[in-house]
Amino acid sequence: MWRVIYTGHRSAAENVALDATLLELKAEGKIPNTVRFLQFRPECVLVGYHQSVEQEVRTEYTQREGIDVGRRITGGGAILFDESQIGWEIVADRRALGDLSYEELTAKICRAAAKGLRKLGINAEFRPRNDIEVNGKKISGTGGVFEGSAFLYQGTLLMDFNVERMLKSLQIPVEKLTSKGIKAAEDRVSWVKKELGRLPSKEEVFEAMLKAFEEELGIETRWGELSEEEEALLKEKLPYYSSEEWIYQVRRPMEESEALFGIYRCPGGTFRVSAKVDTKTKVVSQVVINGDFFINPKRLVYDLEAYIKHTHVGDMEKKVREFFKGREFEAVNLSVDDFVEAVMFPLRKLEAEDLGFDKKKLNRVIGSIGGGLKENIKKAKVMLLPYCAKPSWCDYRHTDDCGECGGCSVGDLYRMAYERDMIPITITSFEMLRDTLQWCGEHGYTYIGHCCYEFYEKRYEIFRKAKEWGANGVLMDIEGTTCYDLGVEEEEKAYHGEFQVELDLFVKDSENLLSVKEIRKENVRKVGKEKPVPTELLEIYKPPYYKIPKVAPGPEEDRTRLPVMRDCQGDRSFVSGKAVSHEEALREALRMLMQAQRPTIIVGPLVLWKWNRESEAKSRMIKELLEAFPQLNLHLLPDYRPKNKNVDFGREIDPPNPHLSILHGEHDLTLMVGVHCYRTDFVIRLLRKHTDTRIITLCSLHGHPESDVSIAGVNSKRLKRFREEASKLLRG
Repeated sequence: MWRVIYTGHRSAAENVALDATLLELKAEGKIPNTVRFLQFRPECVLVGYHQSVEQEVRTEYTQREGIDVGRRITGGGAILFDESQIGWEIVADRRALGDLSYEELTAKICRAAAKGLRKLGINAEFRPRNDIEVNGKKISGTGGVFEGSAFLYQGTLLMDFNVERMLKSLQIPVEKLTSKGIKAAEDRVSWVKKELGRLPSKEEVFEAMLKAFEEELGIETRWGELSEEEEALLKEKLPYYSSEEWIYQVRRPMEESEALFGIYRCPGGTFRVSAKVDTKTKVVSQVVINGDFFINPKRLVYDLEAYIKHTHVGDMEKKVREFFKGREFEAVNLSVDDFVEAVMFPLRKLEAEDLGFDKKKLNRVIGSIGGGLKENIKKAKVMLLPYCAKPSWCDYRHTDDCGECGGCSVGDLYRMAYERDMIPITITSFEMLRDTLQWCGEHGYTYIGHCCYEFYEKRYEIFRKAKEWGANGVLMDIEGTTCYDLGVEEEEKAYHGEFQVELDLFVKDSENLLSVKEIRKENVRKVGKEKPVPTELLEIYKPPYYKIPKVAPGPEEDRTRLPVMRDCQGDRSFVSGKAVSHEEALREALRMLMQAQRPTIIVGPLVLWKWNRESEAKSRMIKELLEAFPQLNLHLLPDYRPKNKNVDFGREIDPPNPHLSILHGEHDLTLMVGVHCYRTDFVIRLLRKHTDTRIITLCSLHGHPESDVSIAGVNSKRLKRFREEASKLLRG
């Protein structure tokens, strides 16, 4: 006969201490097989035995809201328990339900629990590895632990549920705190009140679950109470399970500044591994393995950590396999290969030292998937970049291309990729990432990607699938406060979708990684042979704080433009997007200039800086045009680095925000000359979006159909013709 007890509402520490008490006494044969029902008060978050509180719980929020924090003696993930949730557990002899493995025991008990929910009128089914679901939505998570000849298996029944409060309590991406994110989470979880339209009494739940346990497990039950011995041992154990030593310090990871860190996921769960390594000797002095997984004996992970201490990195895989040789363990969907990969994943980052990485910055490499780090980088054909590293004002933020304006680090990575014959792509959504990785797999392309650790963990499955598709890769971390780790103070903003995330890339570290890839000389952007100096002709117009740009690329980089007009000849120009002759475009441009009340001319670096004789000749024509047209405002675009904190919109154009300069002067006509084509495209898009100005582009290459008038093939002679014709019209 099995005993049934209901221990009422207890604190997290009391419930955990009671779990430990029952399991210990059962292993000693001092208590009967038991079914326990339990509840929590106060509301609490419980993390799994192998998890770190710091990594799983948003402690600022829980402390502010008075939510208790505790640690289970079983594995698995973190979960929030409010006072309405009902926990159930079975404490019994190992063979009480048959000679079953851990996995078989999990399936048998979960099927019984699912049947109990069906008796309540909820269409529940067991979902491996350890969940109970209703029409694809999780309603109960379960997990167990063994000790000697006894086992404890437990689950939680969600009665009424506040999804928003759960998301805020756990270290779940803040992006999920938007109303859309909360709705998405609700679509993946269910609870009793939602399914039945009412909240049944706890007695009704107990009766349904017990009948199902009796029928499915082949047992008989009767109600009982805790014995004096159980109460005494509970009182003895409670201080330890209430202590910080148990709750916070047992699985505390090492600081990432002093250890390599890696995340490995498999069907059996998630591993978070920290490894302290002497980078000179390559000897691992300490390893800490945290995670969401179930394994018996539960201290096997501790024993593994101790066994692989003081091991050379080159011998680590052999050492891990040696530990498991002849050693029996039980787990759900875990193999020795999973432990090997979990430990080796962060250690592969050491290869980055050979590429110039500072040893304190090795964790900027998230990991190498499907091969060694240097091997994958050498083979890399595709560069994947995150849209969130582009400024929020950028018109390219949500496109897969980049204007390479110099306003953010994404353009730097585009340049590096092109120089090495790689294909740079901005990833704007998960769906696009999935399709791009599938495309990489189909072509056998290796990729280098940039994302945050949280994104990698959340989307690990797609990177694993990409490996199966044939696409190996290297992932780099990104810099800044991501949408996943915004502080508690930002949570309410996040809930209403009012925050904007702008991150940065580790440009120098990326350049170090790419050092093993050959740069094709023909892809390197070329500049004039002469040292760039400001042309004396326009010196008087240059603001005193501008400096000579360190890099001022030439027209060769215009291959990145979206509308490449390769079929256009130099004598073909455009009026309102229609290809016309040079003469027709010239006449229309002059007509617009004469009619304009507040025209402005943007002079770019190809004219402003004396790269060669041609640029000097063009600058002379611009100076004469300015003298002939006093009403023509001048804005300089000397390079493409933003100067947001030091810009005078009355006299210059700030590269990332040209529309502000035009709006400031209420300009009705904007004429651009000496601006690289990719930058001209970008300026046109912003001016179209934010202003009513008409646009004329004097382009040295193929022209810009997006402008009102675009004259292609503009050299110094054609610019002189433009100035002469304008002067004639002005005089006559």
